[in-house]
Amino acid sequence: MLSLHYETPLVESVVISQVAGCRVSLKLENLQNTGSYKIRGIAYRCVNEKERGCIRLVSSSGGNAGIATAYAGRKLDLPVTVVVPQSTPQVTVKRIEREGAAVILHGKTWNEANDYSLDLASQPGWIVSWHVSTRVSTS
Repeated sequence: MLSLHYETPLVESVVISQVAGCRVSLKLENLQNTGSYKIRGIAYRCVNEKERGCIRLVSSSGGNAGIATAYAGRKLDLPVTVVVPQSTPQVTVKRIEREGAAVILHGKTWNEANDYSLDLASQPGWIVSWHVSTRVSTS
């Protein structure tokens, strides 16, 4: 299966190990092209869904999930729409757009953006790059 992520190094942190009183290692997922671990699961799903006939990827995000979905879509030659809350920093919106995704600003909260992304993904051949089966509590 096609892999869109790197095997990142695991390095010991001497300072944290001393404070914790045991050996602590850090997994350097910040070295992924997308800057976070989210590319691992999202890319896996996107590759599988493309093989099953997906024609467009959709994500709701405040940042890393949208960047990972946009990256996966670019690598898989699939169009991507990322729905972000209106409060999303412009630098994040631009980062997602640089990966080639269309960005829609919708709602004040991630829950509102997520609901809209699920509506978009109800179109034939469109899939959500990841899915949360329940709403995220804001309380």
